[in-house]
Amino acid sequence: MNHFLSHTEIANLRHIIEEHERIANKLESLAQTSENEEISNKLQEDAEVAKLLHQQLLTTFN
Repeated sequence: MNHFLSHTEIANLRHIIEEHERIANKLESLAQTSENEEISNKLQEDAEVAKLLHQQLLTTFN
């Protein structure tokens, strides 16, 4: 079985990893500007999950 990734697959993985970082940053920004504490807390929690997934992807594919 071939375990090598094609250039397209690698590019797609990089894009996914970068997107998780952008999503985390956007969620954090929204959390900081939200006037609703409940929404702000949920957005911050989601940002933390996105950061964790970003780190896991980096660890797995670097």
